[in-house]
Order: sequence, then structure tokens, then C-alpha cells
Amino acid sequence: MKKMIPVLLAAMAAVSLSACATKTVTETATAAPAATEAPAETSADTREETEAAEETKAEESKTDTVKEAAMAYFAEFPDDKHMIVVPDLFEKIDAGEDMFIIDIRRPEDYTQGHLKGAVNLPYGADVADNLDKIPDDVPVYVNCYTGQTSSQTVALLNVAGKYATNIQSGWNNGISQTEGYEAYIDTEETALPQDTYEVDPAALEAIAAYYKEATSNTISSFNFKPESLMELVDAESEDYTILSVRQAEDYAKGHIAGAINIPFAKGMQEQFSQIPTDKPVVVYCYTGQTSSQTTAILRLLGYEAYSLQGGMGKEGGAGWLGGGYPVVTE
Repeated sequence: MKKMIPVLLAAMAAVSLSACATKTVTETATAAPAATEAPAETSADTREETEAAEETKAEESKTDTVKEAAMAYFAEFPDDKHMIVVPDLFEKIDAGEDMFIIDIRRPEDYTQGHLKGAVNLPYGADVADNLDKIPDDVPVYVNCYTGQTSSQTVALLNVAGKYATNIQSGWNNGISQTEGYEAYIDTEETALPQDTYEVDPAALEAIAAYYKEATSNTISSFNFKPESLMELVDAESEDYTILSVRQAEDYAKGHIAGAINIPFAKGMQEQFSQIPTDKPVVVYCYTGQTSSQTTAILRLLGYEAYSLQGGMGKEGGAGWLGGGYPVVTE
């Protein structure tokens, strides 16, 4: 019997230890949820931060997509520079080539006469709202009044994946001044086809924002008046950058005081780093058309850019020289 007592005591001790162990495990298991309550609140904050970061990343991604397309505009620039003279367009019409023509003038001017088959999408929201109805499988030709707002539109359309070309000098100085143009004119409205074409959402958003700003900005359609630029030059203002996109030899013969020169050509985007990003830039060319293309692209890249109305122009005409303003050669 004495031998049994130690055995019983050992067994009881084992049971006691087992019970303690079980109790410890149970208490720990019970306490676990309480320990995770504080991290649960932190987890909600983390989720909000993560969502905000993802939204920011998504916005940056959209911006990057548009900027890549904008940079590609000049990197992949065609020989025709997205411009066509009216006689060449008439030849294409006579040959029966497939094309889509957009007239971005005001409706009241469109109804008085326009190129046959041209669809009226006035400059601004009408273009952006119907971007998915503009074909990407045939050449698109665009005209305005003098070729400046249509040049902006052409640049934007190309960024959106359309192969668009500006009808040089527009209606006033191009189409209506070309001999025999009457044979290509109509007064009947052409309805916008309802076929749709896929457009990158980021490009669509950027172009809609562009036109919204262009039609509400105090500088209408981003066309900077020569007299306003002359005031800045006279004041020797450093609040603006003046950019000449004329060819180097023409810049050397005479340019607006203080202007830097980046000739309008394929690959010109590689020199955009010369343009300060912290102040507006006024771009000028010969007549305002190539500077308008440049302005549109610069704006998509984040610059506050404007195009000099009428460009350098000529004495007795429009633009800088038309206003009698001086040029320098240094």
C-alpha cells in the first residue's frame, strides 16, 4: 500500500499540471480576440491609406498615359506635319479617297457653306463629347476659320488615336480663297455617323478638360493677342516664356525679344526641357498654325501654354509684324 501512495501522488500531480496547462491555453485562446481589437481599427486606417494611394497611383497612371501619347506626337511626326493645302485636299476628294471631314466653325457659319460631307462639331465640348464617333480607320481632315483652332484640334485627335490633318489656312484664308472651291461646297447639313470607336479613357478625360479650359479661359481658345505680348516685352517681364517654333534661320533673321527657339519638327519634344514649367509660355510660329499644334501638346504635358494669334505674320497683315511690333536679331 505504501508503494501505491507515491504513484497516486504522481498521477494527481500530472492531472493538476494538465489542468493548469489546459486552463492557460483556454485563457490565452479567450484573450486573443481582445488583443486584436486595437489592430482592427489600425487596419481600417491602413485600408483608407491604401485606397487613397491606389487612387493617386491610378491618376498618375492616367496622366502618364496622356503624356506618353503627347510626347509621341512629335517623336512620330509624319513628313506632312499633319497639314494639307487645299488644292491637295481637293485632289484627294476628286480621286474618291475615303476620308472624314470635320468643320469646327460655329453652326451659323457652317450652314452658309461647308465642304461637302463635312460634319459640324464646333470647337469645344462638341468635339470632346463625340470623340468616340470620329473614325480612327480613315484620314480625318479638320478646318476652322484660319487654321489655328483646327490645329489644336488636330493635335488632340492624334493623341486620341485618330489620324487627323489640319486643312491649312482654314475656311477664310484657304478653302474660300482657292480657285474653283465652289464645286466642293454644300449647304446641307451632314449628320454625324453613329458608329463608335474605342477611345482611351485617359485621353478622353484630358481632351474634355482641355476644351473646358479653352472655352472658359480669359484668353479665348488659348490665342494670345500680339498687343498683350508687346506689353510684356515692353515691361521686360520675366513672368512669361516666349517660344519661337520657326526654323532656326528665320529665328536668326529676326525674332521677338527674349524668345527661345525650338524649331517645329520631328523630335522637337526632346528640347521641351528648355521650357520652364513654373510660368506661362507664349508660342509663336509663322501664321499661328504650327504654334497651335505645339500649344495643345504642351498643355497636355502640363504647361500653361498659349499660341500667339496670327504668329509672326507680315507687315500690313495679321500677327506680330501686322501690329507693327519690333524684332531683334541677338
